[in-house]
Amino acid sequence: QDINYMSKEFHIRKEKFKRIFVGAEDDIFHPISQVQKPDSRFTVLFHGTFIPVQGIEYIIRAAKLLESENIKFLIIGKGQEKSKALDLANRLALKNTEFLDFMSKRQLISEIARADVCLGLFGDTSRTQRAIPFKVYESLAMRKPTITADTPAIRELFDERDMMLVKTADPQSLADGILKLKNNPNLLIELAHNGYSKFIKFATPEILGKELKNIILELI
Repeated sequence: QDINYMSKEFHIRKEKFKRIFVGAEDDIFHPISQVQKPDSRFTVLFHGTFIPVQGIEYIIRAAKLLESENIKFLIIGKGQEKSKALDLANRLALKNTEFLDFMSKRQLISEIARADVCLGLFGDTSRTQRAIPFKVYESLAMRKPTITADTPAIRELFDERDMMLVKTADPQSLADGILKLKNNPNLLIELAHNGYSKFIKFATPEILGKELKNIILELI
């Protein structure tokens, strides 16, 4: 999807591009077992930089729709639209959402390990349609069930067998996806397993390093 965009925007032949996925550092992000949760609530985690492509607004509105459920939303990070997100959360009087600032990778990994589900991108932007973000790879590398918008970019590597795919910029669709996973432990386990397997097969540093090496050798 990025190749299509760059080719059209800058009038460059597609043959001059090579695609390689970004992946995640599997020596840092990897499955952690026997993690104790602080409480019994089903925890949904998002971490990011609060830029429009991430669609924080839709996560917050989905949290409001699920306020009567035993679900906790944990939103980690700061950036461009955090104040706007906090204002929206205050206006909605959210009681099931906690906002935390950026933290060290070690702390972040602990929070991801304790989460039941991790979130990807949901923004109503053209960039959302072209991106598979680090956070998706990182969650899958830790064998966490992941929910993200169903986009052409995501479909280049993943499908509904690997993660829960929902409508872009649609709080109700996101809320429905979260609730479906909460109420279906077998599906939760299945997506965690399949997503992790897909990561191991296509997106580790070793795999991507070999791909990059081959690209360089072809050019030489």
